[in-house]
Amino acid sequence: MRWAEDGLITRQRPVPDADTPHQQAFEAQLLAGLAGAAVLGLTGIRPAPVEPSLTLHPDRSREVLDAVLPRLSEDGALHGVPGLRLVSDGGSWWLTRTACQSRVRLVHPQPGWAPSLPPTGPAAGGPEQLWRSHRHGLHPAEVARLHGRADGRETSRDRDRLLSRMLRRLRLITEAAAEHGRVHLETTQWYDLVILCCCGSGAAKLMHGLRRSALGEGWSGDSGAAGDIDLGEASVAVRHGPCRFQEPADTPDPGRATC
Repeated sequence: MRWAEDGLITRQRPVPDADTPHQQAFEAQLLAGLAGAAVLGLTGIRPAPVEPSLTLHPDRSREVLDAVLPRLSEDGALHGVPGLRLVSDGGSWWLTRTACQSRVRLVHPQPGWAPSLPPTGPAAGGPEQLWRSHRHGLHPAEVARLHGRADGRETSRDRDRLLSRMLRRLRLITEAAAEHGRVHLETTQWYDLVILCCCGSGAAKLMHGLRRSALGEGWSGDSGAAGDIDLGEASVAVRHGPCRFQEPADTPDPGRATC
C-alpha cells in the first residue's frame, strides 16, 4: 500500500521497476548469468525499488552462485557475471556490482545460512575465482565484458529495463517450470531473451502473467498465447520448447518430442 501511495506501483503496473539505470543494468546482467536452468535455483523475489531480495532454493543455492560468480577457465575464458562479487554485511549475504553501489540480497530458508564455496588459488586447482582474487578491482577480462554482451552485441537501456523487469517477475518463471519441472532461458541473435517452457500450459501461464504484470508497453489484454513481448527495441519470446520428461521408450526422436 505504501508503494501505491508513493506512486511506485499502480493497478496497471503492479511490479516496481528498479529506480536507477545502474540497478537495472546490474539486474539485467544477473538474469543473463542465470540463463539455462540455474534460474530455478531461485524461488522468488521481493522486488523493492532498490536492493531487491532473492530467495534461494533450499537445495540449489550452490547452482546459482556457480552460474553468476565470475571465474576464469584454464583457457582464459570468462564465465559468470563480470564485476559481480559476493559479500557479507551484517549477517546477510549480498551480490554486489563493483562498478557502482547496485546490489541484491540473498535470502535462504535456513536460518544462519552461509554459502558453501569451493577453495580458490593456484594450490586449489580449477578455475580462478575472480570474485575472490579481485575483491577491490576488476580483472582485465571483466573490464572487456562489461562494455558488451557475452555474444558480442552491445547492451542497451531497453534491454536492461526488460531483463531487470523479468528478474522482478521471477516467480512467474518458477511457476511455469512447476507445470512439468523444466524451463530454460537463453539469448539469441533475434531476441534479448528466449524462455523455453517444456509444457504448452506452462508457456501459456507464463505469457499470461507477464502480460498482466505489464512487462512490456502498450498491452491491455490478457491473452496467454505464447509469443513475444516488446519493450522499446528489446524483446522477450516465450516458447513451448522440446520436453524430455516421461517420454515413451519408443519415441522416434526424443529431441523433438513435446508434452
